[in-house]
Amino acid sequence: MKPDRHYEHKQYAFDSYCKKVLKCEACNGYRQISRRQKRFTSLEELSEAEMAQLAVYDRYPWEYTTFPVGGAVILIEDDGLAEALLGLSQEDREIFMMHWFLRMTDAQIAKYMDMPRRTVNTRRHKAYRLLKELMGGEADD
Repeated sequence: MKPDRHYEHKQYAFDSYCKKVLKCEACNGYRQISRRQKRFTSLEELSEAEMAQLAVYDRYPWEYTTFPVGGAVILIEDDGLAEALLGLSQEDREIFMMHWFLRMTDAQIAKYMDMPRRTVNTRRHKAYRLLKELMGGEADD
């Protein structure tokens, strides 16, 4: 082969190689786009429940009333409930909130507050009845 023909052959081989690489990359790109489109769901096709799961809501301190209880901070958004809770005595409020918000049993609350379990139970029921009255409900429901 002449030197010019050899150089020409190399150039054609390199061009052919580049075209094959570009063709394969294009096929890979189209395949990847196709896979994404199969998994893609338009936001318009989502139900309201699915949209609600995607939603994110900001919480600002001035929108809540905070109650520190048992080493935790409980945020109350409802102003009526927060006002009624503030109408309870400190100990009754803590017992009520430990039971309803922190899901503690009477025995756990009694141990935490260093009082008899029966006293915790009585005060919790008393706080519940008073809270219902403060919020405008019937106390004997």
